[in-house]
Amino acid sequence: MNNIFIKITASIFALALFYSCEKADPPVITLVDPIFGPAETLVTFEGMNLANIETITFSDQIVNFNTAYNSDVALLFRVPTNVPLGDHEVVFTTAGGTVSTNFQITLDPPEIFEISPESSIPGDVVTIKGKNFYEPLEVYFFDSTQAEIITFSPDSMNVIVPADTQKGKVRVNANGGSTLSPVDFFITTSVLVNDFDGNGVRAATENWLFDALVDQNAMTAVQNTNPEPYEGNFLKLSGRDDLGIQWIGGTESYSADIDVFDNFGIRSSLNNTLLEMDVNTNGNTNTNVIFIFLERDGSPNDFAHEVKIDGEGWHKISIPLGRFTDIDGITVDPAKIRAIKIHLIDSDATGEVLELNIDNIKFQELL
Repeated sequence: MNNIFIKITASIFALALFYSCEKADPPVITLVDPIFGPAETLVTFEGMNLANIETITFSDQIVNFNTAYNSDVALLFRVPTNVPLGDHEVVFTTAGGTVSTNFQITLDPPEIFEISPESSIPGDVVTIKGKNFYEPLEVYFFDSTQAEIITFSPDSMNVIVPADTQKGKVRVNANGGSTLSPVDFFITTSVLVNDFDGNGVRAATENWLFDALVDQNAMTAVQNTNPEPYEGNFLKLSGRDDLGIQWIGGTESYSADIDVFDNFGIRSSLNNTLLEMDVNTNGNTNTNVIFIFLERDGSPNDFAHEVKIDGEGWHKISIPLGRFTDIDGITVDPAKIRAIKIHLIDSDATGEVLELNIDNIKFQELL
């Protein structure tokens, strides 16, 4: 009886010894998500034989980890704050052996808050504002055309709009990852009507007609003092509502001669075209202006929009063409615009002289 007990005990001991000496299977990593990120990023390591991890090292530096967040097939791991930036070999050690993979510790990912201006032409400099702009830095327009970075700081960059840029998002690649702009960037082209320095499709003063109660005519309209010019010369419109009818008058970019002037050649659509100019009321108040378009081979009606001009000194106004409607509420056709009228309106009964100084009249096309 004792011999039988001894033999059974010895068999059990030998069997236990056999299994205790059998080597555990080595760990395996099949997926790392994400493969880079800043400190405290939550990373998932998936694989096999991960239940009994003994140590984790980042480039030979042992880091702490919580065994409550791993199973035999996965480990959730938060990147520690004491590991330096850069590429690291991550090694997992178990009783069955070791396995290694790679992870890059970066700074926080970039964000774009604003692009100023939101439309421009190739070669212009635009400012991108945001945060976490850390090297290595790359900027792409339309998510594909790389731009030259002139200057940068962690929250701002000045870049040159590259050639062949199209309408679309702007992408910033930085140390911490990649981000897209919240709005589309537009490429613009300009149809210059007149800068009153000899440039534009209606550059000559005699190509502007003056009517009603404005003080100017073709001989006195273009001036360069009082106020100080924005640049070079400007067009002055001034006058008083002596008749008490509010409408004072103004000027028109004369276009009756079809052999000389057809239309402005605008290519962009109604929603992608702006009328722009620099204006200055020279300290005068209550200056309301009606801008009017005329069509060629289209409607005989005026397409009008009224604007109150405020602000000190010279400043730019931009008016979407979609605001110009006729008496039936029909909007203007940009491709048919042949003339611009600019008329002063007296909005009160003070009898003050109204004044509007104008420079750099253009159509801005967003392509």
